[in-house]
Amino acid sequence: MKKGIDVSYAQGNIDFKKIDKNQVNFAIIRSSYGWEKNQKDKEFDRNIKGFQSLGIPCGAYHYSYAKSTSDAVKEAKYCIECIKGYDLQLPVFYDMEENSVALLGKKTCTEIAKAFCNYMKQHGYKTGVYLNPNWIKNYIDISDIIKEHDLWLAQWDSEKPSYKCDVWQYKVGGKGSIKGISGQIDLNYMYKEYEIKTPSANKPSQNSNAGKNPTTAFKVGDVVEVLKPINYDNGQNFIVYDGVKYTVIEAVRNRIVIGIDGQVTAAVDAKNIRKITPTTSKKKTYTYVVKKGDTLTAIAEKYHTTVSSIAKENGIKNPDLIFVNQVLKITV
Repeated sequence: MKKGIDVSYAQGNIDFKKIDKNQVNFAIIRSSYGWEKNQKDKEFDRNIKGFQSLGIPCGAYHYSYAKSTSDAVKEAKYCIECIKGYDLQLPVFYDMEENSVALLGKKTCTEIAKAFCNYMKQHGYKTGVYLNPNWIKNYIDISDIIKEHDLWLAQWDSEKPSYKCDVWQYKVGGKGSIKGISGQIDLNYMYKEYEIKTPSANKPSQNSNAGKNPTTAFKVGDVVEVLKPINYDNGQNFIVYDGVKYTVIEAVRNRIVIGIDGQVTAAVDAKNIRKITPTTSKKKTYTYVVKKGDTLTAIAEKYHTTVSSIAKENGIKNPDLIFVNQVLKITV
């Protein structure tokens, strides 16, 4: 069990030189709320770089105002914009506690939570939902959520959590104290053993096409071959279809999101894919003299091309009207 904290702009200017890693084994940092461009937590960049510079594993949380699944996807997209460029070791949690959202009822709230988390998971992030016991009891079908996503339980009036959870926020502002942070701080225990790589103080990339590893550079639109179908964050295998072209949808350092026809398949480590250099075959132009009984359809089949292609190349306005001894150029 690890000890950790969660922070936001409310903690002000944290003195990272005074942070004791024995007190803080992990940090969950507010990244954003809503989906408007000005709703990124103003201290997120400073906070995550500060904790990662100490080698402290970090997660993030997004405060939800979503009233529908489409709103939740917009929030997920905005959250990704705020956190891209950082190697998060822990989940991105969806903070659901807004009263106006609770009024929508359990079914809708559950679908909203799943929509956000599923979108984040498709883009390679570990995912979870932040809930208090009241929300779990009345507004969220928790059995449906924890099938695929983690639970961060906010329960401050108990000596132990009432629900099985992955992270327990056991003390909220006014009860916790940490060196280097002015005022009180939320305290947490982590029960789940996440795969932790050594974090670094990363500067977020200015665009999502800057993904690189020592041997390969990827950019959006690259066609790639999957060498090992392993999801970047959760280590789970995904299905690879033979003969299907996978293209890069997003690239942030070594985390590469790939997909088929613009639909996300998985996020993978750059070392597990290889760029395919498209083969460029030289086209050849043939000359064909129309004979009695010919049709453009038959000619197109003979040269493995299309009627519209031949008609366009030869300025034929009516594809049903060609003439004996008419000379056609056919490029294939």
